Amino acid sequence: MSTIAAVATGPAPGGVGIIRLSGPEAVRAARQVAPGLPAQLRPRFAHLARFVDRSGALLDEGLILHFPAPASYTGEDVVELHAHGSPRLLSLLLGELLATGHARLAGPGEFTRRAWLNGRVALQAAEGVADLVAADSEAAVRAAAAQVAGALSAQLGPVVDGLRALHADVEAVLSFPDESEGAEEGLCRRLAQVHGGVAQLCERARQGRVVRRGARVVLVGPPNAGKSTLFNRMLGEERALVDEAPGTTRDALEARLELGGLSVTLVDTAGLREAPGRVEALGVQRARAEVAAADLVLLVLPPGEDAGGWRGELGAAAPVVEVRSKRDLAAAGPGSGGAAWVSGLSGEGVAGLLEQVRVRLTGYGTAGAVSITGERHAECLFRAAQALDRAREAHVVSTLEVVAGELGLALAALLDITGEDASEALLDEVFRRFCIGK
Repeated sequence: MSTIAAVATGPAPGGVGIIRLSGPEAVRAARQVAPGLPAQLRPRFAHLARFVDRSGALLDEGLILHFPAPASYTGEDVVELHAHGSPRLLSLLLGELLATGHARLAGPGEFTRRAWLNGRVALQAAEGVADLVAADSEAAVRAAAAQVAGALSAQLGPVVDGLRALHADVEAVLSFPDESEGAEEGLCRRLAQVHGGVAQLCERARQGRVVRRGARVVLVGPPNAGKSTLFNRMLGEERALVDEAPGTTRDALEARLELGGLSVTLVDTAGLREAPGRVEALGVQRARAEVAAADLVLLVLPPGEDAGGWRGELGAAAPVVEVRSKRDLAAAGPGSGGAAWVSGLSGEGVAGLLEQVRVRLTGYGTAGAVSITGERHAECLFRAAQALDRAREAHVVSTLEVVAGELGLALAALLDITGEDASEALLDEVFRRFCIGK
């Protein structure tokens, strides 16, 4: 392979900036810009170096570290230049390295792609690296770190093994019916077992989507129900305008908070009511659009308001939590069994509501317990689940050949996650979302 080079740190100024090289000519290229290096570089040792341009003029002083193959991130010879974190300086140094002719500019994700090709990381762990770089909440960081550490591989492995064995047994029955006596026994039970394993992973993937992109929680209800007061109390700051006059909120107002490590966008909406003014009508329309896009809806109702009609009117696809507001003005009265009684004014019950929101969004003790966050992984799991649904149906109403075909499709979908049968197009798609230095 050719030797590649790229800036491995972000584009903003910082105390330290890193340029990474990987490939057989990595050390040779580094010596061209750091001519004072010793003849033998000690592995994983920080060598003090003077970085110069082609004319020998000093650019910077810093450190050089050498990670010999195969004990490196990529499995190849890797050299890192640690300079001061000026983006312009790093650009100059990278230009000097490329001008030596011993290295070329790396493509997006090429370092991690080489790590995968050299068996240093599994494909799903490599994707976890990209998720870790892009993570913007504690839950996303922990989920990505778990994926890098092999959590998805550990969960997926037994399911793939079971499906592979089942597929092989069914194919054996079809190919060698006289020599496969008894191989079809327990097929229904084994199908159900494999389907259950995939279904469980699909549920984790659904929760993982919320962890990866953050959750959208929408407060909705009639005018003057206390939505904006509750919105401010949940955020811990005065963001929404509050007034006793109905219809104060005319547009959707959103703010971000981190809840149990999970990134949550909280949305306050205009009160829903008949025949509002033209501007308020636009706010009501926006409120309904927010409900349609929500991951969780908080139906905020004042004491004595009937919840049944409101639930039907919302038509929300997301789960709806009934919230009874103005607890400071009224004793707990009628409401659904799971209704939360709160006072946005005094804060009573708000901590419990926030905990209920967290649990409803994650389904786990903590958001960091989620280990399947990738959209590609989720799509593969859903394809596998659909194929297994068809296989179970075919076992009842169709032939064993159809069952075998659907099992093969389910297995192929799961192997797309592990990368065992990955095409170049799939790999290009996976690594395209990486930054160039990773």
